[in-house]
Amino acid sequence: NYAVYDAEDPIVTTTQCFDDLRIPPEHPGRSPSDTYYITDTTLLRTHTSAHQSEHLRSGKSDAFLCAGDVYRRDEIDSSHYPAFHQLEGVRLFPQEEMVGAHGLSGEEWTSSPECQVIASHLKETLEGLMDHLFGETEKRWSEDYFPFTTPSYELEIKYEGEWLEVLGCGVIHEEVLSMSDRADRRGWAFGLG
Repeated sequence: NYAVYDAEDPIVTTTQCFDDLRIPPEHPGRSPSDTYYITDTTLLRTHTSAHQSEHLRSGKSDAFLCAGDVYRRDEIDSSHYPAFHQLEGVRLFPQEEMVGAHGLSGEEWTSSPECQVIASHLKETLEGLMDHLFGETEKRWSEDYFPFTTPSYELEIKYEGEWLEVLGCGVIHEEVLSMSDRADRRGWAFGLG
């Protein structure tokens, strides 16, 4: 069962929104031209992933969904608006299932059988979610890069005859888990909006 968090405060710290997710200081998403800063260290969240570390750190649930509005300084057009709704999903795997994963990092980790099991579970889960939301539809995966997951993926679906990007996801980066006091665990995360 997934815990659901849908009433989180949209005002977060730069640590929550960026540092805990390995988003470097020079990343364009951190610039005042892209983000609504309230002070030098607080802002309107740019993604619901800003709550990931606090929920991981709490240890209350190994699987959770976090939903809410997010805010980005985007020009308004047919596919952009400065506020939109986003859903973050996280699932950690039982420690005993990741016995071979302990001590692995970098390329060793991403090529390990444990990482492949997590990535497969993630893709199967999200393909099922897309079928539930849009009906059975054609899907395609591509590799991507996010500082907080490795490996990282993007999922597109065929919608009204066009390919539509619906989400980014991946296996949670070991440093994100370590900063959240969950270094002994492995899992996946996704964000769709």
